[in-house]
Amino acid sequence: MNRIVRTLATLLLITALTTLATPTSAAGLPDDLSPGFTFSKNFYDIYGKPNITASIVGDDEFGRGDEVTLTIDLVNRGVVLGFESDRMPDDDNEIDLAEMELGYELQQVNAIGITTVLAAPEGAPIDVKSGPQQVGSIRGSKGASETAKFNIEIDENAPAGTYPLVLATSYIYQKNVHMDGNVSENRVDGNFWYDTLNQTQILYLSVRKLADFEITDVSSDLQAGEDDRVLSITYMNTGEETATDAVARISVTDPFSSTDDQAYLGTLEPGESVTAVFVIDTDSGAAIKPYGIDTEIRFKDSTDKSRISESMTATVTITPLIPGSEKMKPYILPAILILILVLLAVGVRYYLRNFMSGGSGAK
Repeated sequence: MNRIVRTLATLLLITALTTLATPTSAAGLPDDLSPGFTFSKNFYDIYGKPNITASIVGDDEFGRGDEVTLTIDLVNRGVVLGFESDRMPDDDNEIDLAEMELGYELQQVNAIGITTVLAAPEGAPIDVKSGPQQVGSIRGSKGASETAKFNIEIDENAPAGTYPLVLATSYIYQKNVHMDGNVSENRVDGNFWYDTLNQTQILYLSVRKLADFEITDVSSDLQAGEDDRVLSITYMNTGEETATDAVARISVTDPFSSTDDQAYLGTLEPGESVTAVFVIDTDSGAAIKPYGIDTEIRFKDSTDKSRISESMTATVTITPLIPGSEKMKPYILPAILILILVLLAVGVRYYLRNFMSGGSGAK
């Protein structure tokens, strides 16, 4: 629900930005020019507009759970495509006015007051934390640039792959200029019209392939007060990449202790499982209840870089310490039966030697 609300808010914000058509009066003009909207002369029509192109600066591949600042380079590639004369000057004053107008008309490719918004499509495992960014103005014709920065977070369960991000930019530009007055007398009126341009671009970033692990089975024979008991944990590689030189490690606290807390797993292909065996001692005063033992896997990825998995928990249960008398109970009855059989055998042998032999001699 929160993701839907954020997406709707982002779309509304982009819509608001794309409807910002507020004309701006002659910002940055000399003080001796009056931006009054009078019926003035138009000598030239310029063809060309700003054109903002965006690209991600630096690495565009990230890992699951990464929180990074994404730097986006904004370049104004707007160029003057040409111009034509709207009317010919009638005298020297109009020639001066026409030259002045042409100088300002060439600024038509400048992007003014740029605002940017970055959004992730619904369902993408990327959360854009930053709101709209004010970039300022970027001159055209010479490929001038500015940067915008957005904080993003990659979902911890993001599948590996390439994902789109939508970048919306909104800015104003000088649409037309008319000049009037007397240049020699330093009386010049400039009429400046501005319009809004909105651009939407798609940027792509990737979530890198990586081995990931989960515990699929746990077995143990832990008993309170017993040493050298076995804990077996089965791990599965649920990621998209092979893990090599994998070593599993457990972290034990009271009531457990261990001098054998690591197990070599070797190479695990995606979807492959392997069982690690650890030896654990348990305090005699340990409560009889389930316990969680933290475990993680250190491994190397496809670039031979050493990595450590997310921490996992193996649940184990301690069984009560069995007293010595209780341990002997299963053996008492067999021992008695064996003793009886031995006594019977001895008695039969004695009888046969003493009585059966004596009887034979009498005959």
